[in-house]
Amino acid sequence: MQWGTEINNPTYIVNRLMAAISGQPHLVASRDLSSTVTPVTIDDAVTLFDLPGISRKTLGKHWSRLNPSEQDEFIALFAQLLIHVAFPQSAAFFRGLEVTVTDERMRGHQATVMTYVEHATEGQIDIDYRLIRQDNAWLIRDIQLDGVSLSRNLRAQFRQIIRRGSYEELLRRMREKLEHAIAPSSS
Repeated sequence: MQWGTEINNPTYIVNRLMAAISGQPHLVASRDLSSTVTPVTIDDAVTLFDLPGISRKTLGKHWSRLNPSEQDEFIALFAQLLIHVAFPQSAAFFRGLEVTVTDERMRGHQATVMTYVEHATEGQIDIDYRLIRQDNAWLIRDIQLDGVSLSRNLRAQFRQIIRRGSYEELLRRMREKLEHAIAPSSS
């Protein structure tokens, strides 16, 4: 099997994410539809994630305490942080690196795409993408760097901020981080 050649399989989704994050949108063609190509943008990258699922997981019990409007607000803020903070940081990390897909495993409505990169200073880093199939589409639910879940890491950070302060404090910090990331740098 050649991974990532079928439209909307898990590896294809990871390839689209990596293309968007790299800042070099490239075309991903399907083996079965050789003329079909899909330009990849940062906005596309956000749609590759299960943001409601990730939000529920990272906020834990606090998610159910939010009304639907507050949940939507959190998801929108989280998406903007991905676009303006996480994706640019990832682009800097992955610059000049080749991502190698080693395996794709599917079990029902869940899949894992296993990859690695060889980083000049960090050495080999295993990066596993956990995906879930919803409404006939694969969405990224979590990313594990050398076995460390980003969702669990965020959940621990969010829980600590909420415990020491409040949910409003978490939102304040998220907004501040976003404002800092999009503010024009003063030179």
